[in-house]
Amino acid sequence: MIQFKIRHIPEVTSTNTVALEEAKQGAEEGLVILTDYQTEGRGKPGNSWVSPKTKNLLVSILLRPPLSPAQAPLLTQVACRAVAKILKEKYDIESEFKKPNDVMVDSKKICGILVEAATTASKVEAVVIGIGLNVNATQKDLPPEGISMTLISGRTYNKIKLLSNILDELALRLQELYKTGMIK
Repeated sequence: MIQFKIRHIPEVTSTNTVALEEAKQGAEEGLVILTDYQTEGRGKPGNSWVSPKTKNLLVSILLRPPLSPAQAPLLTQVACRAVAKILKEKYDIESEFKKPNDVMVDSKKICGILVEAATTASKVEAVVIGIGLNVNATQKDLPPEGISMTLISGRTYNKIKLLSNILDELALRLQELYKTGMIK
């Protein structure tokens, strides 16, 4: 099972940028970069991920998976499904995975996943899974197509507990993927 090590950095350009740099420096699988604010957060190519300071979960997870480059895209599905399952089982929020990399609630985006990989022709050297989850944001903090856990329930959430739940679920799903090369 993957052992996660969380490193909190109050402000970064992008958690994925930091995690990819750490990967180049030889950081081990399981490094988690957590921030309160990103100055240059990004989504799918060409899109930015804007989030108000301290309100949402902004995190990147470094993996060194035993997968071929062709299997690497499965990690986006694994991450989206892990987030959706935790939202449902732990927080009673129904959501759905919308390909290629979003988690939606009532046709509004609650979470975006950005997976970036460093590969050779035959091997995945490192993968970074970036997760931007709207947790405690208000409507004025979000674009019209966005929604947060707080907007759905009226409650405020502990982001560290939420992250712990997501990492636990992700570890289980990754263990299965690593063992079988398939996702559930």
